[in-house]
Amino acid sequence: MFSKTFRISRMILFASFVLSSAAWATTCSNGSLSGTYGFLHAGVDRRGAPAVAVTQLTFDPAEGTYTGEDLENIGGVITRSSLTATYAVASNCTVTAQVTLVSGGASENVNVSFVVTPTGFLFLFQNPGATSSGFGAKQGSSTCTNAGVEGRFGFETTGTLLAGAAVTGPVAFIGELKFKVNPSGDGEISGHIAGSEDGTILTFADEPITGSYRVDANCRGTATFTPKGQPEMHFSFVVVDCGKELLAIQTDTDTAVSGALVKRD
Repeated sequence: MFSKTFRISRMILFASFVLSSAAWATTCSNGSLSGTYGFLHAGVDRRGAPAVAVTQLTFDPAEGTYTGEDLENIGGVITRSSLTATYAVASNCTVTAQVTLVSGGASENVNVSFVVTPTGFLFLFQNPGATSSGFGAKQGSSTCTNAGVEGRFGFETTGTLLAGAAVTGPVAFIGELKFKVNPSGDGEISGHIAGSEDGTILTFADEPITGSYRVDANCRGTATFTPKGQPEMHFSFVVVDCGKELLAIQTDTDTAVSGALVKRD
């Protein structure tokens, strides 16, 4: 009996290995990145300032190009850029791209790399002097309205509080937030967050929140909420995964913070 069970177990293990190997053996092409994605990335710029960004990209595999809009918070300075790029996906699912960023009439050429994943891509910024990495997720068939993202979300952010904040240093928050549309069609936020601000602990009981949100037809949006006894917090986000996830950065000038909201229902 033991021998038979052992043989069956080996067969299951072997089958699992074959299936796993087949999954990793998938051949990629430019068509592996197609349509619109949101992505979140964070790191430091050439001057060592903390930088976070949320970006929306649209890939055209037939041309090997993509375009997009980038919203970046570099050391508390908010910058919007448009971008165009060429990209090439290798059969092993690695990607190289050359990007031109345009902001305020000035342009900059940068190099980036991706790795294609089943749900999007992993990202690395590859210009000397700066370090940034992140991930992207496909937008999918999202309904990009206030009502389209109603529901309960788990919330997580990490980053740095900068000069001008009540405290400075590393910061992290988690929370449970409810997005709901009121009878006037406006988006309202309620819930609780907990956090650590340079080691000072904030509990869920200490931090009930109220706020508002807005989602535009292009699947970009903004949210503002106020923890009890704390300053307002402002975020910009991109809707991805058919409305099941929001990728966000904080846009207050005394922060460099990024994170995600994941829908629970």
